[in-house]
Amino acid sequence: MKNPHFDEGLLVWDDSYTGRYSTPRGGYGEQFDLQWNQALRRSDYFVSPGASTEDEYIRDRVLEITGTRPGGGGYHDSTCASRILDNPIDPELIRGKKCIDIGCGLGRWTRTMQMIGAESVLSVDMSESGLENVSKFNSEFLRADIMKLTENPKLEGVFDFAIFWGVAMCTHDPLKAFRNAAYTVAPGGSMYLMVYGPEGMHNTAIVNLQRRIFHALTTVQERLDLVETVYDRKWDSRFPLMENIKNRLRNILGRSKGSRVGVLDMLEPFYNWTVSMKTIESWMASEGFQKVVRLNSGEKRPCAYHVLGMNKGK
Repeated sequence: MKNPHFDEGLLVWDDSYTGRYSTPRGGYGEQFDLQWNQALRRSDYFVSPGASTEDEYIRDRVLEITGTRPGGGGYHDSTCASRILDNPIDPELIRGKKCIDIGCGLGRWTRTMQMIGAESVLSVDMSESGLENVSKFNSEFLRADIMKLTENPKLEGVFDFAIFWGVAMCTHDPLKAFRNAAYTVAPGGSMYLMVYGPEGMHNTAIVNLQRRIFHALTTVQERLDLVETVYDRKWDSRFPLMENIKNRLRNILGRSKGSRVGVLDMLEPFYNWTVSMKTIESWMASEGFQKVVRLNSGEKRPCAYHVLGMNKGK
């Protein structure tokens, strides 16, 4: 099956590509299931800002998006480039509102909205492992293909606030994914979108090479071994000499390694697009969001764009 990143060198999404590519073999149910399965079984995968649904980590997520931590104080765990949004989200957009977490994974954003005071949260995902964890704290969950939400009339225009975080860029058609997510937002409602930006690491040759290597491996153990290699920045003959030298220096200097689940999150999806802010603004306008705010406007070279679309039109 053709991969646009490995076979065509395409890393930045353009809406002219819509309809060109297909759902990966095995479907989206398998896209993130390995990482969520590992997180459920291994604490070294679960105990991370990118995975944990424990209270202290969820308080960190509330701080991250609203600027205020329940109970006061700063980060419990500030690793993995955790930072408060430059333009925090008003909690009143969530508190007492009907919310949806599209592509919820283990449910950290579901729990975040619950902690802020959402009236309800519908958690949507294809991963059995992800929903297994979500079911521990949320009875409202739905196993569904996020690329086919528009086929469910019960979801149309229902939710006051949607989180669509780190999902669209991992599909064969990010524009279609966004339209499906926007379909669920009620008139006057808002959506928090996060996608990788072209200015960050996901639009680099080394990440594309590491992902290509990962997808050429045939066993789970081989893939997990590569995660350890990338996480620990081990010398690897498959990587360019200069990258190995840089990794050696990063380790000597004690640079943060991020997390294992974060590395697997980078490697595992078949698709790993980056999306420009101009494209995001076009998406928001096409779906009737009347105000668009870049939430991490202080980042000069963002790894990802955090964007809030508000006041969706009818």
